[in-house]
Formats: sequence, C-alpha cells, structure tokens
Amino acid sequence: MKNSPSITIAIPSYNKASYLCRCIDSALKNMEAGVDIILVDNASSDATYAIAKSYEPNITCYQNDSNIGMASNWNKCIEHATGDWILILHADDELVPDVIPLYRSMIAKYPDLGIIHANSFGVTNGNIATMTITATTHKEHWHAGAEALDAPIGLCSTVMVKKEAYEKLGNFISTSLSADGEMWPRIASRYDLAFINTPTAIYHSNESSTGTHSLIERRFEDIVADWDNLTEQTANAYPTEALRQEYLTRTKKDAVGNYWAIISANIKARKYRNVVRAVWIISVHYKELLPFMRLVIVKIWNKL
Repeated sequence: MKNSPSITIAIPSYNKASYLCRCIDSALKNMEAGVDIILVDNASSDATYAIAKSYEPNITCYQNDSNIGMASNWNKCIEHATGDWILILHADDELVPDVIPLYRSMIAKYPDLGIIHANSFGVTNGNIATMTITATTHKEHWHAGAEALDAPIGLCSTVMVKKEAYEKLGNFISTSLSADGEMWPRIASRYDLAFINTPTAIYHSNESSTGTHSLIERRFEDIVADWDNLTEQTANAYPTEALRQEYLTRTKKDAVGNYWAIISANIKARKYRNVVRAVWIISVHYKELLPFMRLVIVKIWNKL
C-alpha cells in the first residue's frame, strides 16, 4: 500500500516471563514493512527483561529504572514509539497473525481517524477449549464527538491510536489502573473512530492478569474512587452539558454492575473478607444494597 503510515507495536511488561514469548512471537507474526516492535519493561523482578532482550534485534527493548506504575509505563511506550500509529499490546495477550493489513485498510479508508479497535478472542487460564469471541455488530466508522463517544470500545490490545492524538491530548492518567477507559473517549471526542469486525487479539485471563489482580488486591473503596475519577474525567470529553449529564446518569445507573464485577472477582479468588467489606460499603456508604441484591438475584437466576 503506497504511503502507508508506520506502526509501532508497543509491549509494556512487568513480571510476565511465563507469557512473554507467546506475546512477542505473535507480534513478530505481524511484522511487515513499516512495522516495528518495542518492549518497555517496568523493572520486572523475574526473567521478563532477559527474555525480551533475547529477541533483539528483531525488537527493541527498554527498561525503567524503577516500577513507575502500569499507566505510566504505557506513557513510556508512547514516548519510545516512533510509528505514526501505536498499538499497545499487553504482555500476556497475543495478536492474531497478519492483522496489520486490517488496520492499514481502515487508515487508508478514513483519513480523519485517530483510533481503531476490533473484536477479540478470550481464553481463560490458557485453556484453548474456553475460547470465546466478543462478536459485535458495531458499525465500521464513527464521527468524532458525540457519535464516537457512544462507541463501545473493546479490548485494549486491539486498540491502535494515531500518535498525533496522544501528543495533542496528553498521557494516560498515571494513578489509574483502568486508565484506558478514560483515554479512548478522550481521543474519540476529537478524532473519528473505526471498528474492525473480526478478532485481532486474544485476551488471556487468569488470577495473575492485571485486570483481575487489580480487583482483588485493592480496597473496594479505592477501586470505586479510581472509577469515579475516570467517570468525571470522561464526562469532560462530551461536547455539551446535557450530554455530560446524560453520561453521568447512565454511568451511575451502571455502577451496581461494576460493583458486582469486583465482588465476583473476589469470590473466584476466595477473598471472602473483601466480599464482606464490599457488601458492607455498598449498604452503608453507597446505600445501594437493594439494587445490588436485585442484580445478584438476576445473576443467580441466569445460572440456574
């Protein structure tokens, strides 16, 4: 494709030695002209960085002097990336082979794009028999602003962003463990969005996954405070006060479902003290025990 933009596949890593080869190998299966791969290690204490270095010169490796936090490490990936577009591939996920042309076709088709995402596969505990697909029927192109802000953006490892968008709109919120949830709307408020209706990445979940770990190792109120801050920041991306209030109302209504995600993760991890604390806070501080119990009943009923 003539005048194709350059692309950096950026892998942020921290103590992912068990999964790293799978991730890097999948990125290498997507190598073509104009694509480079970098890895930014967040001061791992295991063999992650040594494994990554063994892949040089096919990839370029960087290592932070100390652990600067997950989102700050994503910002380091952006800083080190040289491509016109950047795909941040989590170190325990993997890319489907030969998906770069799918992204390039979107970039060529829609010149005002700033962000592209796609469907994904999901695998639990490395068991391929558990593979599912997040199939959707989203439309292919969303205009920047109110329209793109309504786009349900999928797995982070499928998301490719124009580097210019990061440079103009700023970094991920460094204190958050869910910072992508705010970054994608921030970009969609200013740039067109495209959706690839086929899986481009595989999300591997287990108890050591960053997302799961963040739900069981932090206090319930700290998780909710993080999410509330992201909600307030995301609201600022909406172009009118009416749309901002509509978003805040919708998010508050969805909050009970988010609480269930925390409790469910702790039940699976047998962190029952966390479960009791969360239910107590929902009841006393948020005064939402009744809608929460309704949700639990629905969840149980659907499993019967």
